[in-house]
Amino acid sequence: MKKKLMTTSSIVSKVWSFCNPLRDVGVGYGDYLEQLTYLLFLKMADEYSKPPYNRALNIPAAYNWESLTGVKGAELDLLYATLLRELSTQKGILGQIFTKSQNKIQDPAMLAKIIDMIITRDKTSLDITWLKDKSLADLDNLPDPEDLASDIIENLEAGLASFREIMVKIGK
Repeated sequence: MKKKLMTTSSIVSKVWSFCNPLRDVGVGYGDYLEQLTYLLFLKMADEYSKPPYNRALNIPAAYNWESLTGVKGAELDLLYATLLRELSTQKGILGQIFTKSQNKIQDPAMLAKIIDMIITRDKTSLDITWLKDKSLADLDNLPDPEDLASDIIENLEAGLASFREIMVKIGK
């Protein structure tokens, strides 16, 4: 079954739908963007580790996306906090992505809800392969995972800077 490719606006809409529950329970703007970035990075890394990509991303199995999907409550809260801490100690880009990361979602039920939302919304796929360079003819020519991670970091930092500018302009 072919996955439905998403437009930029549908991806933005999907990500904002993940933000709403966090905002509603008092998680701050920067905090929910940060937490969603971590979770979506893990989800996308999981997708890239499977066919057709089969990329080795060096995320320890105990701290990958799938490790978050089978637990609830205090166990999930502890696992997520440990995952963030452990990934921040990894070498290379992975450690840089998770540097100083910590769980800002105080309610384990809310964390489980966000993870479930990502899983449920994935039925239409978070597939972003349409964003890749149009000059690439096949998946074997995708950039190395570290290059992709660098691009993700750069784009997220630029996006956060834009959001901060907007917040300053609206006086928050």
